[in-house]
Amino acid sequence: MQHLLTKWHPEDDPVSREQYDLLESLLGDRLTETAVEGFLIVSPRYVDEFGNHRTAELARVFDTDRAEGKQALLKSLEHLCRWVGGMEAYEREYPVEIVPARPAFPQFRILGIEALSPVLYRVLDSTRTVNRQDQEPLADFIIRTGRLPAVPKQLAPVRRDKADFHWCSYGAWATPLATQEALQILPKWSDCKLRATLKTAAIAQSAYVAFNGDRHRPPNGERELQFYNYFYEPIAQDHPGLPGGAVQIAVDGAPPVHTLELFDDRSMSWRVVYEQDRLNRQTGMA
Repeated sequence: MQHLLTKWHPEDDPVSREQYDLLESLLGDRLTETAVEGFLIVSPRYVDEFGNHRTAELARVFDTDRAEGKQALLKSLEHLCRWVGGMEAYEREYPVEIVPARPAFPQFRILGIEALSPVLYRVLDSTRTVNRQDQEPLADFIIRTGRLPAVPKQLAPVRRDKADFHWCSYGAWATPLATQEALQILPKWSDCKLRATLKTAAIAQSAYVAFNGDRHRPPNGERELQFYNYFYEPIAQDHPGLPGGAVQIAVDGAPPVHTLELFDDRSMSWRVVYEQDRLNRQTGMA
C-alpha cells in the first residue's frame, strides 16, 4: 500500500516514509487502504517544527501490543478517513490559509476506547467553581449532576480553531503532586486534588487523541497564524521542568462520572465523595 504514500506525498519525504513504515510495524497485515489514507491525513500533525515526529506514541495510546489495540487503531484511522471524505476531500474542503488565519486540523476520534482501558481519569482543580451566577463549587456540581461540566461535542471532522476538551489519562497517581508531574500540569493551572473516574463504555464516541496548540499569536508581534503550533500530543512531554510521560486522552461532551475522589491532605490519601453505583443502589435505578 505504499503507492498511497507516493500518491499523496510524491516528494518522497524521509519523515513521511519513516512514519508510514512505523504504521506498518504497528498494524502489519491488518492494514487497509482506508486506514493508510486516514493516517496520511493526520500524520503531518505528528511532525514538529524541527522535523521530529511523535508517531510512535500511537503505540501507547492504542496499546498496540494487544490485538484489541491494533484493531482500535485500525478502525479509528478508517473512521477518520471516511469522516473527512478521504484525502482528496480533505485537501479540497480544508486548505490551510494564512490570511486570514485558517488552520485545518483533523479530529482523531478513538474508536474502541473501551477495549483499551475500562476507565479514564480526569483530574480537576478542587477550588474551581462552575455556573457564573451562583459560583457552585465544581465538586458540588458533579455530585449534583453526576457529570463533568459540558464542553462542546465535536460534530465537524476538522477544526479551524482550538477545541475545548476534558483532558483525561489512563493512569491514576498516589498524590496530586505525582499527578501534576506525570501530566505536566502546572500548579497555577490546577491543584489536581479532585479526581473523576469515567467508565470508557459510557464515552465510546467521545474520546480523541490529545493535541496541543496556542490560541494567540506569538509576543514578537510578527504576522503569524493566530492559532498555530497545532499538533497531536498523546504523551505529556512539552514542559521540560516536569517529568511527564503519561498518556493523555481528550474527551468531549459532559461525560458521566462513575466515582469522584477528593485528596485529603491529612491522611495523604484519596477519599471517595461520590459514587454512581452507590447512588443507583440507593435510588433503585438500573
